[in-house]
Amino acid sequence: MGFDGAGFLLHQAAGVPLPSHVLGLLLLTAALFLRVIKLEWVEGSAAFLTKHMMLFFVPLLAGAAAVAPMLGESWLAALVGLTAGTSAVMFGTGLAMKWLMRGREKREAARHER
Repeated sequence: MGFDGAGFLLHQAAGVPLPSHVLGLLLLTAALFLRVIKLEWVEGSAAFLTKHMMLFFVPLLAGAAAVAPMLGESWLAALVGLTAGTSAVMFGTGLAMKWLMRGREKREAARHER
């Protein structure tokens, strides 16, 4: 909550052109990387939210159902766009995880050599 509030203040006071929630997540990420916040402090909450993530999509699905009749003839373009976008995000996430895990393995190997 504190990082979300800090993101809101940063958005409002400094006029940073990013949504306040995104700024809050960036601040939390920076704090984790700089070891200001320990991962163990947020692991439980993150696991809980990830476990119940489907609940966050219920409003999205309800909204999609409400505008479904308006799609009319453009349903194919919407389907292609959603499929391509989702595929791109999954591919990018996979590449990022592969890159991060490779760096982690190198650090662990270097630590074991000492």
